[in-house]
Amino acid sequence: MAVPSHFLPVKLGQSQQRFVGGALGSNNPIRELLKEASRIFGDDRRVAQIISIGCGVPHALSLEGMTSRTVAERLLKEMPTDCHMVAKELAARLLNVDAYIRLSVERGMENIGIDDWNMLEEVEMCTISYVETQGVTQALETSLKHLRRRIGMVTLAQLSTFRV
Repeated sequence: MAVPSHFLPVKLGQSQQRFVGGALGSNNPIRELLKEASRIFGDDRRVAQIISIGCGVPHALSLEGMTSRTVAERLLKEMPTDCHMVAKELAARLLNVDAYIRLSVERGMENIGIDDWNMLEEVEMCTISYVETQGVTQALETSLKHLRRRIGMVTLAQLSTFRV
């Protein structure tokens, strides 16, 4: 993928298919993943694990001290790139199914933006702290068991209502 504001589109393969960023609503491509998997493998295919890797939980939008124009501009900028909303939808859909894991640092990343590539040390520290929490460690261990055993927890058809 290429972030249009930072990189030129990338062309891959013999067909030279062009890849660009999905900043307008597809930053979290789970819906597209499920549609394509169903098309390729069929609705009866069992899924062992869906691993979604995020870039941190977004900060809460504060309207304090903002004009209505500033609020509108910020909402228009942030809403199409909200990966967290899609992740929450799938987590709710798969509440009782261990086939989904979302890895996204919960604290410390909310003020690090795409232009902050020089803050890798802070990103690493936040990530290590997040992965070492008990809930994340347990979720990773469960995920590894599913992948090793190839346990299909849910079919693509059961996920079909999410693939709207």
